[in-house]
Amino acid sequence: MSWQSFDWKPADGASLGAGASILPLWGMLRSAIAEAISADALCPVTIGDLTVGHMNFSEAPTPLIGARSFELLGTDRRGAWAALDPDTGDKIGGNTYVAERLQELLLDGMDGAFESLLGEGLGLGPAVEPASPDAPMLLLRIQITSVDNEELTLISAYDEAVAGELSAHIVALQALSAEAASTPPPPATPVSQRAQEFKAPAAARPAAPAPAAPAAPAAPAASFGSGVPVPPPANVRPALMPELTASPIGQPGYNIDLLLGVTLQVAVEIGRTTLPIRDVLALTPGSIIELDKLAGEKVDILINGRPIAQGEVVVVDENFGVRITDVVARQQRLQPTGR
Repeated sequence: MSWQSFDWKPADGASLGAGASILPLWGMLRSAIAEAISADALCPVTIGDLTVGHMNFSEAPTPLIGARSFELLGTDRRGAWAALDPDTGDKIGGNTYVAERLQELLLDGMDGAFESLLGEGLGLGPAVEPASPDAPMLLLRIQITSVDNEELTLISAYDEAVAGELSAHIVALQALSAEAASTPPPPATPVSQRAQEFKAPAAARPAAPAPAAPAAPAAPAASFGSGVPVPPPANVRPALMPELTASPIGQPGYNIDLLLGVTLQVAVEIGRTTLPIRDVLALTPGSIIELDKLAGEKVDILINGRPIAQGEVVVVDENFGVRITDVVARQQRLQPTGR
C-alpha cells in the first residue's frame, strides 16, 4: 500500500467525528500554515483541500517521524508525527524538505492562529514517542504547491484522541472568550456619569443643583486697601468631558504585497579570515589571502549583511552566479546576528 492508494476521505463531520468543530476555523488555519511555510521557504505556497484517514501507527506505508508535541487545555501532552508522500516530491522553492520540518512549520502556523483567534496557543514542546506501535492514528493529508508548481504532500499524524480533545479545546476557549465579552463593566464612576450627561441631549440631562445660598456675613464685606469691594467667589464646577474608551483591536492584517518593491542588497561571501595590521599594510598586488573555507565548499549568501542561504558558484553566460542549495531556517533568520 502507498499513500496515494490510501483510503482518504474529505474532511467533514463523518471523517473527523468529534473533531469536526475545527472545520469552521480551517480557512484561517490553512492561511496561517501557508504563511509559515512560505516564510521559511522564501516562496509563496498554497494549501490544498484537507483529506482525512485513520490507521494504526505501525501500518504506515512509510515511517512516521516524530516532530513537536503540544498540550491542549486539561489533556495529556500529545505527539505529532509526519511523513512525506514520495510520489509527489520533496522540494519547495528549490529547498529540500523533510517531513518533521514541515510538521514543525505546520504546528507553528496553527499555534499562532489559535493564539490570535482564541487567545491560547498549543503549548508546543519537544517530540514524544507514540503510546504503542498499534496506537490508532488520525491522519491529515496536506497538499502543498509552490508558485513554481513544485508539489509535495505532507502526511500529518496525531493520536486518534486528539480530534475530540481539539474540539473540546476550541469550544472551551470560545466559551471563555464569550464569557469575558459578556461580563458587565464595573459601576460607572462620577467621571463616567458626567461624561454620559455631557453626551446626552440637553433636555435629557439632569438639572444641575441650585447653588447654596451664601451664609449671612458676620461682618461687613472686606475690601482692598483702595476701597474696592472683594468680588464674590467664582462659581466653579467640574468640566464635563467625554469618557475615553479603548478602541476595539482587530485581527492583525499582513499584506506582503506592500513589501515586494523594497530592494535589498544581496552579497555572496566565499570566506573570511583575520589578519594583523602588519599583514594588511604589507599587502601588494599578487598577495594571496587564505580564507577559512575549503575549495569547493558552499558560499554564504547574505541579504543586507545577514546570512540567509548557502549555494554553489556557477557561471551564467559570462558572469558569475550562485545556485542556492540550502536556506537558513526562519527562526534563525529572525534572530539577532553578531556578524
